[in-house]
Amino acid sequence: VGLGDGVGTHLAASLITGVAVVLAMQPFDFAATRLVNSQTSAEAGSKAFYSGPLDVLVKAVRAEGPLSVYTGVTANYARFGPYCVLVFVFVEQLRMWEARLHTRFVAWRRGT
Repeated sequence: VGLGDGVGTHLAASLITGVAVVLAMQPFDFAATRLVNSQTSAEAGSKAFYSGPLDVLVKAVRAEGPLSVYTGVTANYARFGPYCVLVFVFVEQLRMWEARLHTRFVAWRRGT
């Protein structure tokens, strides 16, 4: 494609990676949030509304539609996007720095 190995490429790749990760993880995060915020059987005085994460997803999709599990995806990306950018850009920059340092070290060891 002709993309160079620079900060711009690493930034774009990390933003796309952030989108992919958030889209993959959002249903699980949604289920966990709903489950944690629901009343337990002891609090409700009867049977708990959800029996587990899969029950949360099934009930949400039946009642609110399949896209309901992506409620809050923007907030999740606002949280995870910057993390992805920092991690991937720093890691790639460190790899490039390490390669340059290694090249200089090898040249120094050979006496050139």
